[in-house]
Formats: sequence, C-alpha cells, structure tokens
Amino acid sequence: MKITSNFTATRGDFTLIIDTIVSSGTVTAVLGPNGSGKSTLLRVLAGLQKIDSGKINFGKRVMNDTPSIHVPPQDRSVGVVFQDYALFPHMSIMENIAFGPRSLGASRKDAHAKAHSHMDLLGISEIADRKPSHISGGQAQRVALARALATEPDVLLLDEPLAALDALTRESVRTELARHIKAFEGCVVFVTHDPVDAMILADRVIVLEDGAITQEGTPGELAARPATDYVAALMGVNLIRGSAHDGVLHVDGGGILQIPQQQLEGEVLAVLRPEAITLHVNKPEGSARNVWQGTVRAITQMHDRIRVSIEASPSVVATITHSSLADLKLSVGTLVWVSAKTLTIEAYSK
Repeated sequence: MKITSNFTATRGDFTLIIDTIVSSGTVTAVLGPNGSGKSTLLRVLAGLQKIDSGKINFGKRVMNDTPSIHVPPQDRSVGVVFQDYALFPHMSIMENIAFGPRSLGASRKDAHAKAHSHMDLLGISEIADRKPSHISGGQAQRVALARALATEPDVLLLDEPLAALDALTRESVRTELARHIKAFEGCVVFVTHDPVDAMILADRVIVLEDGAITQEGTPGELAARPATDYVAALMGVNLIRGSAHDGVLHVDGGGILQIPQQQLEGEVLAVLRPEAITLHVNKPEGSARNVWQGTVRAITQMHDRIRVSIEASPSVVATITHSSLADLKLSVGTLVWVSAKTLTIEAYSK
C-alpha cells in the first residue's frame, strides 16, 4: 500500500502544502523547525483535520478528496502514538491496549487476547494490571505503541515518540522502537525534531520548512547533499553557496574555494564537513589548497569534541579536540587560519 498525498491544509493563517508518496514497509521521518507543519501533516493523515484542496489516498481508497470526501479517524485504519502518549489514566495497561480493538467491535475476550499478544511483543506483560501513573516513561512509550498496533492498522503515525523521555532512557528506547517499527508491514510516518532519531529510525526523510517540503530522500542523501541551511545544520555540515567555473567556487558574499568537481558550472551548493577543517594560529604551509582567515565567534562543547564557529568568507563551523583547543588557545574574537583540502569539498548543482 502507498499513501499518496497531494493537498493543502490551513490552520489559522498557516498553510501546509504537501505532494509526496509514502510506501508500506518504509519508515518515513518528518523533520522541520517549530511551526513548519509537522504536526498538521500527522493530523491530516490521521483524519483529525480536513484538507482545503487536493486528495489523499491510502492505497486505492480515497481518504480525502475536496470538497466532499473526508473519511473520519475511526474509519482510516490508522494507529497513532501521541507525543504525551495520551494513555487513559483510569484504565489499567491491559485495558488501555485493549481499548482499540474493543472500539472496533472486538469482543472483550478477543481484545484482551490481542492486548496480551502486543504486550508480550513489547516486553510489558508484567505491568498489565498497573495504571499509567505507576509506570516509567519508557514503559509508557511501549504501552502507547502497543495500543496503536493492537488495532492492526495499515498506517502507523508517531508524533515525537521519544520527546517525553529523559536522555538516558531515550537511547535504549530508541533502539527498541527501531526494531518494532521496522518490523511493521504498513506505512510508518513519525515526526521528530531530532536528526539522530531520523538517522537511526528512518529509511526516508521529509523535511518541512514554512509549510512546504524543501527536501526528501534517505538520511544519507540529505547528509551528503543538503538543499537548505536548515537541513545542513540538522546534519551537522557546512553548506556553502556560490558560483562554480573550472574547479573554482566563488563564494556568495566573498571568498574562493578550489573544488574537485571540475565539470560544474553556474550556481552550486557545496558541503564541507566540520571534521575536515583544520584550524591554525599562523598561516599554514602544506598540501591544503584552500586557506583563508577568520575570527572565532563561538566555541561550543559537543560530547567529546569542540565546535568552533568561524566568521569568515566563507563562514564555517569546525570540530576540534579538547587538546587542540588548549594548544591553539582559542577564545571568542581570536584570529585563526582555516584550511581544507580540495577533495573534502563536495559541490553539486542546486
């Protein structure tokens, strides 16, 4: 089955424009800044919000077709995991999971059998009789997933499924969630603001900015060739704009870089990874053909590395070790030389 979406949807003065296809057996992540339309997309697919124009198909079945067709949520074969999990506080875990099948007409016996099956699958059988207030955040996430799967949906939608977890719990739950959603045979769409979630969980990524899709592809494709500054920042790379001619990139705003893509002509984008940049106190001598001077504008701790933002032409972010930071004696305002080998730059047409 495929979800074919070509629609516009409006909330207040915000308009979402979507034209994309999601295939079954594929996990699709939706990334974007706050207010870009991520949650609106999930609400539309779930049937919680009508569209203003266009059409949505689940396989051969029309879910939305303006102006007359809007299939309600209960008739869409959609399972939803909400950001706050939305478990019923007065029900036991067993009753929470059995609620979906019961609402679709299953007998109490059959609904409980399905609930038991999914609790076993997700390793939460031991908390069947507890109330949501007496389980951990990681357990609540698994309960919400079990409840969504118990209806045996064709489409699984997850809204920031790891956002409610602390950092330590998130790492273990992310690995477990990956195993379960990749085994799901239908269409999986999940919203996240965390690129690590997308890299680990998704086969495909859709990026929304200002209510429109600005890029879609595999996580590797986005990392290798980001189309916007937002995507580049998400993937942790430097995106440089300019005009190419005979292996030379004339950077927008000033500066020149030698690039290995000799055949490129005209407006291009170029990716330079922070780890491929070397910083120097004095002008370096060596094999790097790209050398320019700049000023340190920010120094940020990043796990076991240091991110150094350099204001220059072009401005870039470099990652260095703690020992390099100490050796270079860098601080905000320090003048530095930046170098990068030509082969570390990947340039491509817009």
